[in-house]
Amino acid sequence: MSHRAIGGRRHRSAAWQWMLIGFLPGLFCGVSIMIGIALEGTLTSYFLPTPAPQVTEILIHVVMTATEDTRLPTSTPLSQFIVVTATPDPQPPGATDPLSASPTRAQPATSEVISVQVQPTRLATEAPTDIPAPTLAPTSEIPEVLKVIRSLTVTIPGGAFIMGTTPGEATEAVRQCITRDAGSCEASYAQDSFPAHQVTVDTFLMETTEVSFDQYVAFLNVRGPDAHINRCAGFPCIQTQNESRDAPIIFDGATYTIGTGLAQHPVYGVTWFGAREYCEAVGRRLPTEAEWERAARADDGRIYPWGNTWDNSLAKTRLPRDAPPGSLQVGSLPLGASIYGVYDMAGNVAEWISDYYSERHYQEQARQGNVTNPTGPINGQQKVLRGGSWNGLPFFSRTVHRQSARPDEFWRWIGFRCVEDPANEDVIGSSDLNPANLGVNVPSAPPENTPIPNAQPTLPPPPEAGRADDSTTSASAG
Repeated sequence: MSHRAIGGRRHRSAAWQWMLIGFLPGLFCGVSIMIGIALEGTLTSYFLPTPAPQVTEILIHVVMTATEDTRLPTSTPLSQFIVVTATPDPQPPGATDPLSASPTRAQPATSEVISVQVQPTRLATEAPTDIPAPTLAPTSEIPEVLKVIRSLTVTIPGGAFIMGTTPGEATEAVRQCITRDAGSCEASYAQDSFPAHQVTVDTFLMETTEVSFDQYVAFLNVRGPDAHINRCAGFPCIQTQNESRDAPIIFDGATYTIGTGLAQHPVYGVTWFGAREYCEAVGRRLPTEAEWERAARADDGRIYPWGNTWDNSLAKTRLPRDAPPGSLQVGSLPLGASIYGVYDMAGNVAEWISDYYSERHYQEQARQGNVTNPTGPINGQQKVLRGGSWNGLPFFSRTVHRQSARPDEFWRWIGFRCVEDPANEDVIGSSDLNPANLGVNVPSAPPENTPIPNAQPTLPPPPEAGRADDSTTSASAG
């Protein structure tokens, strides 16, 4: 048994005192943290389960708008609807919603529609598919030299007529091509001219002759040096001997010239752009396909400009075989003119038309009923050609036959002529070509005595061996 002094203190453990001292500061820190969380406003998020992400569906109305061309009719913009589904980023309270002008908290499963204007980039194609409509120069802006060289015009009366051909006419044309002309024509060549259907055109004026080299060279000289390279709507107008040994136009770096042998022959090797640019420069335009056929067929639906019976002496084609290849001077065969007095609408050179080409266009046009002043499909890869050429058989020179080529191509058998509207009668020009003298001293065609091989006007003839300049002789013209 132990003893201690009376009045001495009892000794005990001090652990509980240290625990109390540690608990109070910890309690103070914990309370401070809870107060901070409460003030932040996110206390409930520490005790509630995390909600699933909310999905916002945005319906975007995309309007594809091409660059407007004031010369074309207004078209309805293309539209495409796209649904975009995304998980929205969390936003703090009071932040601005990017799809709304007012502060708001993101709402679950919301849908909004916004309109986005898109300017598409034009895709490159082998040939232009959307060519602006022509802009005719005011009379006061036409250079005097171009006014003087313009061809004479005649009035083509407007009205309704039958455009296109029938299976019976096409069948007979194929038979004549094979049996009479020793060709190998097929019925499929005429399918793009079916069916016969009624159209109406307004009165217009058409040049009596195809545009000649003389006229086209004058146009190039007005445009200035190197105009032929890319000054026809940004495309080549025509080739010179600098680009092709078979081209008859000479360009010395300053001036364009043409030999006297081809001066009055129809210009050939001209692109569609080059043809249109010339017509616009003289205050005119290229004819529509309906206008061309109206001028060639008249009211009686004739198969050739002069009637329904083929005559080798009335048009320059591949018949007869021993006739020299190439074109004749414009207006050389006056007896082959149309009833309205338009020359060379069969043979000589095929003529560029303003319309785009489509093999189904006549079918579509026929379904519309009596169409007034049709202008062809709204786009395409090729342009229409009419009238046949010196490089084709009579089958291709019928008033109903259709051909086509890319507008940027050069062919020795393609030329053109222009038309104008009656409102511009004050700009009808004159020409060195006197209709009274057309065809004078032109040798008649040799008799038809031997068959010729098939000649499809889709390929140019081979160049004459050793020929450096077409302009030295009209016999090799074309």
